[in-house]
Amino acid sequence: MKRRGWTAIAVAMLLVCMTLLSGCSAIGLDSKALMSPPRESGDRGKVQSLLIENAGGDLTFRYPHKGEYRSAIITKDITGDRKDDALALYEASDGSGGTTVSFMTQQDGEWSIIRSFTNPAVQVDRICFADLDDDGMKEVVIGWGNSTMNVCTASIYDYTQDGILEIPMEYGYGEMAVTNLINDTQDELFIATVSSENMDAVGQIVRLSKGALQIVQAASLDSTVLQYSQVSVGMISQNQKGIILDGLRADNSMVTQVIYWDEEKETLEAPYSGKSSQTMNVTSRNAASAYTSRDIDRNSIIEFPIVNALPGSDMNSKDPVTYLINWSQFDVETQSPIRVMSTVMNSRDGFWYLFPESWRGKVTCRSDADTHSTVFYEWLEDDGTGTPALGTALLKIQVFSAEDWKTQGKGYTSLVERGGLIYGVLIPEPDHELAPSLKEVKESFDFLSTE
Repeated sequence: MKRRGWTAIAVAMLLVCMTLLSGCSAIGLDSKALMSPPRESGDRGKVQSLLIENAGGDLTFRYPHKGEYRSAIITKDITGDRKDDALALYEASDGSGGTTVSFMTQQDGEWSIIRSFTNPAVQVDRICFADLDDDGMKEVVIGWGNSTMNVCTASIYDYTQDGILEIPMEYGYGEMAVTNLINDTQDELFIATVSSENMDAVGQIVRLSKGALQIVQAASLDSTVLQYSQVSVGMISQNQKGIILDGLRADNSMVTQVIYWDEEKETLEAPYSGKSSQTMNVTSRNAASAYTSRDIDRNSIIEFPIVNALPGSDMNSKDPVTYLINWSQFDVETQSPIRVMSTVMNSRDGFWYLFPESWRGKVTCRSDADTHSTVFYEWLEDDGTGTPALGTALLKIQVFSAEDWKTQGKGYTSLVERGGLIYGVLIPEPDHELAPSLKEVKESFDFLSTE
């Protein structure tokens, strides 16, 4: 393979990996340059001009690292008048440091600052909007700091007849999300902490009442988790809302915790988080198979992975395709996972392949990082000498640069093109009883991330 082809694939795969690794930012980028955009137009431009005028000089904008809202200037109805207000995050030019958030409103096209607050944090983790006090207006929740390093605090900003009030959270968090687990109209905040000398790992549902935060319910979480990778909120089975929380342990293995509201008991439940579950958690998976939970089949229900080794492999393999990822939903009634589908995931090349039921126990997989190829083989329990071995190659998927496709793609069928790369497929023995058809391959192939 020519160096140019290798470079194209390496760059494309780097972009895929950056997308896959939740909570991570690119290393080596000039953050100051990213935080000083050109002047905007329209209402955002007017807001920007007001801030600069008020600060007496240029600003350095702060951008949330996580969540739905990633802009330094966000327009939203904060005052409840059904008109867009605005908030902005920035570092003032006076050398005071920290991060300032200014809340603004407009009347007759003119913007004015309602109130500003300064936090000592130099990073903004995320911004959320939630009706935490059931008054029909959404409060602003700002996470200050870096939750990837478990050094985040949060403040709630509540618009009242006395103006905007700041309500700091008394403790830090490792993960945070807006939820509505209790079946009513009021939102909650789900707060997850990791275990430390001063605090146990706990998940809490928090609401706002009479200007103060109140813990509605809490549940103990897995004390072996050092860092949360992802929090997913939504349906965890056909009729159950919940939270799926992925986290990393000290050895870089990943586990998933399931949290939901039990309506009959009126308690917050976390069945995979008890001390007995911490040593026998069926979701435990090593670094080579540390995939986060997701709606893998796009049916609006969150699935979590349970990992097994494919035939001829073990749970210590560093080849990501040697693992069978069993995507499961949590059944509250039986307190057990229900498998929805199984896949082989190639995190190096950014795709997954649906593993058919007819292959279970009969087919295994290997990949080659140098050639960017993934090959499914028949697994022979006995190769005739009493020794298990790889049998017939049933399916080969290989990633080519456009240049390499012209010279090395002979015999392959182009499956899909993406990011300047061509994913080619080869079925060496199409008449083999376990060999898929080209139509089945196309229906079973998908990418790990969406563009």
